[in-house]
Amino acid sequence: MKYKDVTRFEFRAFATNLIPVKRKLEALATGEEQSPSRETYIVTRLNIDANVKIRGEHLQVKGLKARFQMLEQWEPLFGKKLPVSSEDVENFVFPPLGLDVDLGYATHLAEEALLALVSEQPALATVEVDKGRTLFDLGDCEAEFCALEIGEERLQTVAIEAVEAEAAKRTIADLGLEAAQNESYASFLQRRLF
Repeated sequence: MKYKDVTRFEFRAFATNLIPVKRKLEALATGEEQSPSRETYIVTRLNIDANVKIRGEHLQVKGLKARFQMLEQWEPLFGKKLPVSSEDVENFVFPPLGLDVDLGYATHLAEEALLALVSEQPALATVEVDKGRTLFDLGDCEAEFCALEIGEERLQTVAIEAVEAEAAKRTIADLGLEAAQNESYASFLQRRLF
């Protein structure tokens, strides 16, 4: 998404059928289908303030900065191609997940080693999410329609992102989502796992 490296307001809804919302998006802009992806989320039972995932050999961390009415404001905290240093994990990955872990050694961690380290932490879990995403550029905001596979379950999610809160709120209204619950991946996956 075009706002991935900036602090932005987000709204996300999950459901089994969001095709009517996708049709409204298609009436507003041409969708750009993305290559299917498998993303591994690292989820904590300690908070819902951090979104940590591995996508395409990149480790990405964003943190919840504020809540504003129906929106959440998220900021990028860390992003690096794997492998990452143990210092990066100690300083930028575990703290947002609510952990203070001293690894006690300096090394670089590839994906497998990082996930093994995560599996040793009782407060953490991982989940793989297969995504088929379509992005919609709406000018002052961007929307995403995504078909999800989490294990055997098939779901859909729609997200709105904008630098300005009012732009996001207008799009939410245009799509008829004012009554929908805003739930980040961090919150949604935590509820499912724990």
